[in-house]
Amino acid sequence: MPTPADRGPGRPWRSGTPPPAPLDPDLPSAVIRTGYARCSTLGQELDSQLDSLSKHGIPRDKIFSEKISTRVRVRPRFEEALRTAREVKAHAPHWRVIFTVYEMKRLGRDDAELTALADHLTAHGLVLEMLAGPLPGIYDPTGKRKGQSPSVAGIYRAPAEHANPARVAWPGRRRAG
Repeated sequence: MPTPADRGPGRPWRSGTPPPAPLDPDLPSAVIRTGYARCSTLGQELDSQLDSLSKHGIPRDKIFSEKISTRVRVRPRFEEALRTAREVKAHAPHWRVIFTVYEMKRLGRDDAELTALADHLTAHGLVLEMLAGPLPGIYDPTGKRKGQSPSVAGIYRAPAEHANPARVAWPGRRRAG
């Protein structure tokens, strides 16, 4: 956000000073993508994920990959990818920073992990993109996704709910038992 010329360190805020104008959303801004690829075992290959991310325009030095199970709570390359995306967003808040993965199952094991990740991405103004899987597309913190889910966190609940319709909490619906 631009800082007014009369503001700065050591200068008190004065009532009546107009706030800086918000950035025009129609102005062109840069799009930066950070990629993440993961497979669970040493016997699995990452090449197809890496190729897909590269073909999508992400330079290889911006793709973080590892062979590690999602059961391992600390995934160093995953954390490094998130840290890189957060740093880019912090230095250039007007840029659209997209965290891209091949498919949703590369991100976490269960609804709780995925919802926590959605909250983290939203809190930092990051956009999630999935190239394949049940819900491919771009999901942004404002909840806009080409006619799909109303929120970033909603994308994570959707596959589980489709798999088990009894889990869907429809308004006015009571659970049996």
